[in-house]
Amino acid sequence: MLSMIRQFRHDISPLDSRAMFALVYAAVGLTCIAYLKDATYLRVLLANTPWVSAGVEAAEPTTNNLYALVWWVFVSVFFYFVIPAIWVRFVQRRALSEIGLKLTIEEGFWKLLAVCVAVMLPIVYAMSLTASFAEKYPFLRFYSSDAPMGTALLIWELIYFLQFFGLEFFFRGFLVHSLKPSLGIYSIFVMTVPYTMIHFQKPMPETFAAIFAGIFLGWLSYRNGSIWLGLILHCVVAFSMDILALYQKGLLF
Repeated sequence: MLSMIRQFRHDISPLDSRAMFALVYAAVGLTCIAYLKDATYLRVLLANTPWVSAGVEAAEPTTNNLYALVWWVFVSVFFYFVIPAIWVRFVQRRALSEIGLKLTIEEGFWKLLAVCVAVMLPIVYAMSLTASFAEKYPFLRFYSSDAPMGTALLIWELIYFLQFFGLEFFFRGFLVHSLKPSLGIYSIFVMTVPYTMIHFQKPMPETFAAIFAGIFLGWLSYRNGSIWLGLILHCVVAFSMDILALYQKGLLF
């Protein structure tokens, strides 16, 4: 057993520690999100506290599932952003600007964004006409016809942005730029594999689209060192999907 441990340490000692941590953490972080997003955990955490009713409403919603979605976003942002950011900043002692959070916007940003939006919106509209799309979106669900939709929908869209920020930081920032020194441009394609896999519970066309989006947005971050275009594009598409889904169900206008 000791010889096996020594051999293992010998084999991994030449590896890039940043890339190794990023890949191992990706497995751990994504697993934690997949399981801990269950609102049952929130109910357990809030039991015997003044907020016990919030935990019960999240696990067993009566009006809408906003509490459960808030918990999902919290878990996602914690594992997508908080832990990697703390590790990079205080353990690796790197600036977050080195892994996708540059404050500068590259030349041609807005023009490229406009082109991407113009291409994506017709595709999103076509997808909104399908049954699988209507079944999945929006994530915010209402369980009572008398429940007011406006305030809950606004809150949801605002926190939805936080989830996309964490997601873009994790995949296009943390993963791509942690793997870039040792894997070069292969880092884009390595990142795209787990990014595609988190879409497996979504409609098939969206999952296939995630492959191309992952490569394209990963390349943009790889070249420009910034996740901002991907974040804005992701939010525009996601918010449009929610609005179109509600429109097709006759819940808007």
